[in-house]
Amino acid sequence: MDITCAILSGGKSRRMGRDKATVRVGKSTLIARTYGVVKEVFKDVMVVSSLHESIEGIPERIVHDVLPISGSLTGIASALLNADTRYVFALGCDMPFLTRAAMLYMVDRVHGQQIVIPKTEAGFEPLHAIYHRSCLSPMLTALGKGHMKVSRLLPFFCVETVPSNPSFFNRGVSVFTNVNTAEDLSSAERALG
Repeated sequence: MDITCAILSGGKSRRMGRDKATVRVGKSTLIARTYGVVKEVFKDVMVVSSLHESIEGIPERIVHDVLPISGSLTGIASALLNADTRYVFALGCDMPFLTRAAMLYMVDRVHGQQIVIPKTEAGFEPLHAIYHRSCLSPMLTALGKGHMKVSRLLPFFCVETVPSNPSFFNRGVSVFTNVNTAEDLSSAERALG
């Protein structure tokens, strides 16, 4: 499949108080843990970050946000702009329960749609979703108008909403779980053993 995986690592980590990507969970950093799973699935990987020029243990290209606007929509648009493929699988760098099975399940759903995105009881999961290059221009337009939520753009695209699936759980925890606070980090470490 013609897909680049983009690990978004440009968040300000206000609630964590330090760069989440390089926070250790167990024996590795959050981003190294994510990358370890990603490289099992994708041959083309990039990191989107305006905070880093390089990241220890991640031998992939790092691209910067295309606009000085914080948020996942900016990261997704930046990935689409820099990808050499038609599709980008956008992931957060802070998802310690990410699995190969969940990513492959999503990749198998791609059949020409513009966006393939999971929807759980908590809502849409834009940072475990696949975007077509044709989304770039509308995303940039939305950002220019101050619209920051991916979910607000979904009605304008050909979207496949992916319902919950057993592959979306790892050790009984959702693969979409991310780490925003020190408490989240402690919980993740306990669940991971």
